[in-house]
Amino acid sequence: MFDISRLSRWWSDRRRFRRLHRTAEELLDRLDLPTGSGISTLIDQQSRRRDRLIHVMPMVLGADEPCGIWLATDTVDIIVVEADTTPFHQDHIIAHELAHMLCAHSDPLKPEPESMALLFPHLDVQRVIEILGRTAYSTEDEQAAEMVGSLILERVTRPPMEFTWAVPSGDAATVARIAQSLRPTE
Repeated sequence: MFDISRLSRWWSDRRRFRRLHRTAEELLDRLDLPTGSGISTLIDQQSRRRDRLIHVMPMVLGADEPCGIWLATDTVDIIVVEADTTPFHQDHIIAHELAHMLCAHSDPLKPEPESMALLFPHLDVQRVIEILGRTAYSTEDEQAAEMVGSLILERVTRPPMEFTWAVPSGDAATVARIAQSLRPTE
């Protein structure tokens, strides 16, 4: 049986996604990132725009914690990023947290002191809680940050990943024949 309400939800979600994508593209167009910019260029640009330093702080967060956190203080923004992941994933986390800044998301959170003490054992937990601008978002905020963050990554230049592998000696002749067959003929 055909479910018209399911089709209506799908169509509504699709329109909302397109609207979100269009809005995110317009936001990033206004940034006017120079060609060849990297994620560090965007960090520097946003630091100047916000008139405060943005520090990226790698930290092993663990599976039970978020892989990125944005801490906004009165004088500095700190992006805590999972240290135990790939550089590509770290860029994604940083882009996502920058997207929250760009979208002006703010959602005060009452974090648990025990969790903050585990994350920041060398800091005054009460001060961390006071300066923690937000780490919980509505689903819409998270979707917007994910969209903007993904589009940031499309626009910034990252060094290409290099794939290298050693051919086992028993397979070298076969791999050489395949490689030869894939070369264009002149």
